[in-house]
Amino acid sequence: MGPVIGLDVAKENSVFQSFTQRGEAYGKSETIPHTPEGFRRLDEVIHQLEERTGIRPVVVMEATGHYHRIVEVHLEQVNIEHFILNPLLSKRSKGAQLRKVKTDAVDAWHLAEMYYRGDVQPHRKWADHLTELQHLTRQHEFMTSLFVQSKLNARALLDQVCPAYEGVFNDLFSKTSLRVMLHLLQGIVITEEVIIETAGSSHGKAWIRSKVERIRDLQMPQRQSVAQKTALLCMVEILLAQQEQLVRLEVQIQEAAKEIPEVELLKTIPGIGNKLAATLIAEIGDAKQFEGPKQLVAYAGLDPSVHSSGQFTASSTRITKRGSKRLRRALYLAIQCGIRGSVNVRIRAYYEKKRQEGKPYKVTVIACANKLLHHIYAILKKGLPYIQ
Repeated sequence: MGPVIGLDVAKENSVFQSFTQRGEAYGKSETIPHTPEGFRRLDEVIHQLEERTGIRPVVVMEATGHYHRIVEVHLEQVNIEHFILNPLLSKRSKGAQLRKVKTDAVDAWHLAEMYYRGDVQPHRKWADHLTELQHLTRQHEFMTSLFVQSKLNARALLDQVCPAYEGVFNDLFSKTSLRVMLHLLQGIVITEEVIIETAGSSHGKAWIRSKVERIRDLQMPQRQSVAQKTALLCMVEILLAQQEQLVRLEVQIQEAAKEIPEVELLKTIPGIGNKLAATLIAEIGDAKQFEGPKQLVAYAGLDPSVHSSGQFTASSTRITKRGSKRLRRALYLAIQCGIRGSVNVRIRAYYEKKRQEGKPYKVTVIACANKLLHHIYAILKKGLPYIQ
């Protein structure tokens, strides 16, 4: 086999070891920073190996969180073939060694050895529009988790500062409610004009007067903690800012999803809306990379684990959870939306069948997610909409 470079990626730098062929190292291991100067040094070694062997070398590295992405982008720009390994596979291969040695140089050497043994497979490449959609949906998920935590903190503070305010608006954390609360904490007198300014003119006068009267009747604690009031004011400002950021992300997700026809196909499944469809496509990618639905189920980590030894075979097994947790979460939400109110008739019927068999709730939901993923695979593979 030809030349190869084993690259052990870290946060700010990487260690690489070059080989002209199996067992013949080219120089010593080197450490390069993730800077233009470091990548130029890597390009020089690649060029030297190509001149010496007459074959363009390949690079082998592990998927290391998001640290390997900057290296991957550079290799794609200079058109260097590269393999990105699953850390589970490399760890299992390293564990087969008799000696227990863990250094960056040894890891780089071992990655190259895995290539020569034929233990690596070409890394699947994502289209640019799918990568962009994935970044947006994952950022939306992160911002949503922060927004939920901020709401919990704000509610706890509100119970101490002014618990009666919770009954003024149907949605405590609507934009109108938060802006009115902000005015109250800033000492602004709430009038009909203030309500109209914050809520807009879409509400009737009777609704506006009722809100003003309820706010005037609020019984504020006589001894308010200045620290708690200040903290609640900060949390309200944070919630308003987070709402604007989430709206901005949702607009960007809709714009990005317009370029992907598969999103519209998934929206034909009852219970799956714009954001869920975009998230599912962003995490699945191109369905053609999977040979069958079972591979996609395994990629989602929904396949059951298998444990047997001799004459014993475990009858109670859990799902492996070795796949994409974001894909599993999106499927779980899709099932919740589908079985609520029997929106998705086929999934609801399957859910009822499993419950009648005595299956626990979570086991039934996971079975429904497995079935829904089979439907999604068929839709994406055939390019046809969902039929109830």
